[in-house]
Amino acid sequence: MLGNKHIPCTVFRASRRQRLEILQGLVDSDGYIENRTNRVEICFTAARLAQDTVQLIRTLGLYPRMNSVDAVLKGRRVGIRHRINFTAYQDDAVSRLPRKLGRLSAKGLIAPYSRIRTIVGVALVDPGPAFGIEVDSPSGLYLAGEGMIPVGPTSTRG
Repeated sequence: MLGNKHIPCTVFRASRRQRLEILQGLVDSDGYIENRTNRVEICFTAARLAQDTVQLIRTLGLYPRMNSVDAVLKGRRVGIRHRINFTAYQDDAVSRLPRKLGRLSAKGLIAPYSRIRTIVGVALVDPGPAFGIEVDSPSGLYLAGEGMIPVGPTSTRG
């Protein structure tokens, strides 16, 4: 990992507990939790580690946002800083440190926008070949796309 900081691919398919423990380590070492706003921030200079961390956070059902800006030290640009922000609650347990975890409040009745997926448009497309996906799980749910969006079973009947 030295010189190539990243999260191994096998971690993304590990148990929920294992994935959460990796995130807890990242938040405890490189993260900040803003007091009572439930905003968690993690910063890295390694682009791949930042992208992998975004993916890891998504696998836990959270919705991270990442932006990359110049890292400045004493007025001089020293590289690029990748900042990841997401909303978490006490139940999410994204830290093991009591001083950080204590900054998170309990989940309220209204979900913030960062925890909601919204349809922003519908467009008519030309019909073409299509197929349904069926997975071997009791619920029929699977994760789709880069955002790891939970998707329900599709119909394969015409």
